[in-house]
Amino acid sequence: MIKYVIFDYGKVLGYPKSGNWFITPKLLELINNMDIGKIKEAVTNNMYLVKDDLPIKTLEQEYDMFSIFYSNVLDEIGLNKELAKDVAYDKVYNNSEYALYDDVKDSLKKLKQKYTLIMLTNNFPSIINYLKYEGIHELFDKVYVSSICETSKNEEKFYDMVIHDYNIKENEAIFIDDFEDNLDMGYKKHFNVIMLDRENKKESKYKKISNLVELDIV
Repeated sequence: MIKYVIFDYGKVLGYPKSGNWFITPKLLELINNMDIGKIKEAVTNNMYLVKDDLPIKTLEQEYDMFSIFYSNVLDEIGLNKELAKDVAYDKVYNNSEYALYDDVKDSLKKLKQKYTLIMLTNNFPSIINYLKYEGIHELFDKVYVSSICETSKNEEKFYDMVIHDYNIKENEAIFIDDFEDNLDMGYKKHFNVIMLDRENKKESKYKKISNLVELDIV
């Protein structure tokens, strides 16, 4: 019997308005008409600085991390790296850089009437503020953030935290994610797993849906 529904956040419940999690409104303003491909390349080159299993537990620590990250990015694309603090502030404290999919709020409210909702996200502390900003944080019994927990969804212990905290038995939880590798880990932990592919472009050996309305457990 299903008692728990465990959600990923990125590309499952929400998405970056710019199309890239690390290209903020402030960064877009600074780069103006610059080739977006160069920006994405610089972001990719410096991703080693923002691994989501690093012990980043506060907004201040997250801001410091992104200040270093954006300093490198701006320097690589030939912009004044002194502006990195403005971009880092935008990344951590500007809740308008993300958006929820249209079906999210109503679907979560319906699910909450019957199930315990949990979030398991490879993310940083600012996601908590964003969920509160959108008014959906209260719908989750608990939000597990990888950097706060010092692990990530490619490690079994992240899933074990949830299982231990809620004493979840085999087939009592549904885990919804957009990456098959994460679903493989969830399946290994005896969750019922579902691939949510918003753009309907992925193949999966698991059950696949393209929106939360198709989730037929409500």
